[in-house]
Amino acid sequence: MDIRAFGSVYGQTSSLPYASGFGWDPASGRKNFPTCRAIYIEQKSTPSNDYLTVELSDAPGQHSTALNLTGNTLVPIACTALISGSVNGVFVLF
Repeated sequence: MDIRAFGSVYGQTSSLPYASGFGWDPASGRKNFPTCRAIYIEQKSTPSNDYLTVELSDAPGQHSTALNLTGNTLVPIACTALISGSVNGVFVLF
């Protein structure tokens, strides 16, 4: 099945383009949203491994924490909330 998006036709693959998203800063507190397709973790000015706690789409009410994250990383994950973290910032992509 082909998918029409952005004036083009794409074969159904896992590498479809992202259509929209928003930025999140851990200092903002918990952020709920409809499920996403990926998150992009921003690079910090100081090198360090960070953590991010999310609520996964298929596990409502349960928090999952990823450790040792580095910046400039695209993580293909379906989540519905960003809970907390020590990362510089996150872009949620739909």
